[in-house]
Amino acid sequence: MKDSRRTALISAWNKDGLEEFARGLSVMGWEIWASGGTADLIEKAGTAVRRTEELTGISSILGGRVKTLHPELHASILADGEARDSRLLEGKPVFDLVAVDFYPFSLAEDMDPVSRETIELVDIGGPTMARGAAKNWHHVISATGSDVFPFVLKTIEEGLDDRLFRREMASRTFSITSAYDLRVSLKLEEGIAPALRYGENPHQKAAVHFAWPREGFGSAEVLGGKALSYNNYLDASAACSIAADFTGGLPCVVLAKHGNPCGVGCGGSAREAFLNAFRADRVSPYGGILACTSAVDMELVKELKGIFLEIIIAPEFDEDALSRLQKRKNLRILRMPIAADSALLLRSIWGGLLVQEPDLSVENAAECRVVTERKPAAAELIALDFAWKVVKGVKSNAIVIGDSNGTLGVGIGQPSRIESLDLAVRRAIRENNELYGSVLASDAFFPFRDGPDKAAEAGVKAIIQPGGSIRDEEVIAACNEHGIAMVFTGTRHFRH
Repeated sequence: MKDSRRTALISAWNKDGLEEFARGLSVMGWEIWASGGTADLIEKAGTAVRRTEELTGISSILGGRVKTLHPELHASILADGEARDSRLLEGKPVFDLVAVDFYPFSLAEDMDPVSRETIELVDIGGPTMARGAAKNWHHVISATGSDVFPFVLKTIEEGLDDRLFRREMASRTFSITSAYDLRVSLKLEEGIAPALRYGENPHQKAAVHFAWPREGFGSAEVLGGKALSYNNYLDASAACSIAADFTGGLPCVVLAKHGNPCGVGCGGSAREAFLNAFRADRVSPYGGILACTSAVDMELVKELKGIFLEIIIAPEFDEDALSRLQKRKNLRILRMPIAADSALLLRSIWGGLLVQEPDLSVENAAECRVVTERKPAAAELIALDFAWKVVKGVKSNAIVIGDSNGTLGVGIGQPSRIESLDLAVRRAIRENNELYGSVLASDAFFPFRDGPDKAAEAGVKAIIQPGGSIRDEEVIAACNEHGIAMVFTGTRHFRH
């Protein structure tokens, strides 16, 4: 059987610190394998190295394009269990460490995406070896990126290269290779995916990347207007996520701005749905987004006269309505299905990424727990259902006041819930909307009774909220005093 020395495979484009890394492993008794220029450098530095061509039978082909893509090399990386033991018995290497540094695709940032220079910066062998080592992390340390080589060497020297360390390194590798692939994908998409002039502000660079298979905005047909901006995509996504909860029923219109709804309405026609949405706020939709769950017809288009919109989104457009809308030079017109996005939600933070499931659940008011003396009437239940669907798409603290046709006032993102409620009431009053007999939805519990007190003063007669406050009994008592019916959903729809 082959000796028990541990074995490392090294292949690095960036060779800074490579001599020290290889020497450190060799001093500890490791056998070093390397390819091409990496092997040359290690050998010149006086460290013993075995070349991969001993295993593969080739130094390189296609002018250096292929050096490490060989079954024997990858068998030495991926072998586990009996296969690993068999290779050792045959005197073949099995690697305990794979240290790889990729071609620097970042250099292609200002290059033509179809140029030969760009293509040659795409590393194939390096990521393949790194991913193989990461897959076989039970046996192999996957050290990806020359910046991590000193840390890996120190960890081995201190005897801390245990199972947890190998698992962490494997996770790190897949993170790096996925980021590398995304960078390549974004480059190749230049001129194919819509170009973004900038991000949230003119001094910020930005790009849009659509996943495969194309769906949602990736499958949208742009029937008019210029390409969408970074902010357009954010606002349009917010509008569609609310509209998705109203598909399959009466036509619904969502008017959105800065990632929040200005108004949401349903009706017997798209025109009626728009009017029920517009009544909640006739000021903020200027420069905003309109998403409609039904076909946009001429009757709706006539109501939009004099209203500046950035985008109109719908699954269909009547021919005459589309022709009229296309006369608006700067109006983006998107034909696309309105549906819930079931993909994981990703948000970047400093040094990391937050990942969560999408909030797809919508509770039915009639099935929720009634906690007050008065039960909601049938018409109130319909209105509560509507408000509850809307409030889950509003940034917290979120308050929605409405009726069975739609919103009457929306309170968005204030530091306290009572301030959001006050904002919703003031907006409704500004628009001369009658609030007596209305309903209210709160995305999270009321921490004090001042919420129901304020709601009662405005004329609210039914409330839907998650419950769960230590002062629930105080809040319930306030509702009973005012004759307000209240249901607890038991589910919070909080959005940051």
